[in-house]
Amino acid sequence: DKILSVYGLEFSYVTTTDVEAIKAAIQPNTKLIWLETPTNPYLRVTDIAAAADLAHEAGAWLGVDNTFASPALQNPLNLGADIVAHSTTKYIAGHSDVVGGVVAMNDDDLFAKMKFNQNALGAVPGPMDCFLTLRGIKTLALRMATHSANAMKIAQFLADHPAVSEVHYPGLESHPQHEV
Repeated sequence: DKILSVYGLEFSYVTTTDVEAIKAAIQPNTKLIWLETPTNPYLRVTDIAAAADLAHEAGAWLGVDNTFASPALQNPLNLGADIVAHSTTKYIAGHSDVVGGVVAMNDDDLFAKMKFNQNALGAVPGPMDCFLTLRGIKTLALRMATHSANAMKIAQFLADHPAVSEVHYPGLESHPQHEV
């Protein structure tokens, strides 16, 4: 709000796990619906395909911050999203030695606009950052599969522990968005 509202942009905040809340927040001038799924830290999961349908019906784009899932576990573009962002600092690079990000899209016109802005603003990574990120990508699928398997074991252990009242993990059937 503080940064972009000076340019006339307006924002609405909703709980995106509630598709009806997304629908109710759409205004005639809505151009972008942006969401993070799964969210950090509570791992709330949004139905990307349903959100994409709502965005497209309104003539808007759907953008997804997919950092927490990574492309190894979730591909929002295949679910209807128009723009996907990842912090490469987290799972993609995987070694805590890169600060970076990536934006992916499946629309050639949007890509041309983004590419122009990236070049004009100088928002490009250095060669070493690219090298380190590519190094991490090689093991991303293996690391994410291991993270997921370990997380499930921990979540099941905690869910069964008498001192733990609640566990937020989408892999557990008790999670509100488990089916999504």
